[in-house]
Amino acid sequence: MGTSSIYNGPKDKNPLLPEGFEDDYNADNQDESMNEDLTNDAEFPWKATKSATSQFAKGRSENKGRITRNYVRALGGASNAAKSAKAGIRATTQLGNFLSDIVTEGINATFNKLNIEYKDKSVEALFSEIVNVVARDSNSKDDIAAKNASMEALSQLYDYVEENDMDIQVLEKMNEVIINKVMKTFINSFLIERLLKDLQSRFEKYADNLSVAVAKENEVKEYITESVEVKLNEIRFDNLAYNNKNIDTVIESIYRDCYEILEDYL
Repeated sequence: MGTSSIYNGPKDKNPLLPEGFEDDYNADNQDESMNEDLTNDAEFPWKATKSATSQFAKGRSENKGRITRNYVRALGGASNAAKSAKAGIRATTQLGNFLSDIVTEGINATFNKLNIEYKDKSVEALFSEIVNVVARDSNSKDDIAAKNASMEALSQLYDYVEENDMDIQVLEKMNEVIINKVMKTFINSFLIERLLKDLQSRFEKYADNLSVAVAKENEVKEYITESVEVKLNEIRFDNLAYNNKNIDTVIESIYRDCYEILEDYL
């Protein structure tokens, strides 16, 4: 929860707005309307997103769906939100490739392909290297979101190894249940991490205290997880051809479907 440098999220590039315009320029003297209409939401998408998040953090709204709807609209709609999720798509493909190779080619061949020397290394050290393979870059906020999602997803694999006496070779015996769980965890986590990279400062700034901010964040996380769960459960990630040249298009379509759900709340 929180970093030493709080990212305040993108700002609207609307020529009608004066330079330096902030939707919460004086929270003590002006509360955002609780009933902003859709026209205003469409005109100032980031303003509407920030406002909905601030009101939720303050406890003046319980509408989590309004946050996700406006956030996806601020990204340009579900299709553009998916297209721009390049770090997430790239890491999803890398993770799928890794899991597929482990099962079909084995530990030795997979680690050799990735230039990972695994003999005499602890399981913890190996998983740190795998995270860096799945999400190589940390240059942008989306790269960091992908890396955080990788750690969350790979923790599922770590638990599996831990349950089997820390024997890394057990990964060769992964079944479809484990693979699908890991892949679904990654995509769900990336959706959450990406949103928080833009909006986390809203929770920190407007909630009464840190514990309230964490609780409010968790409510939004749970909302996203519950919203996309059915869609992700429909996909057999273990059957996807991650080496196919069109795999990025397939993965992008999965993200688009998830963003459509988050945009089209009731």
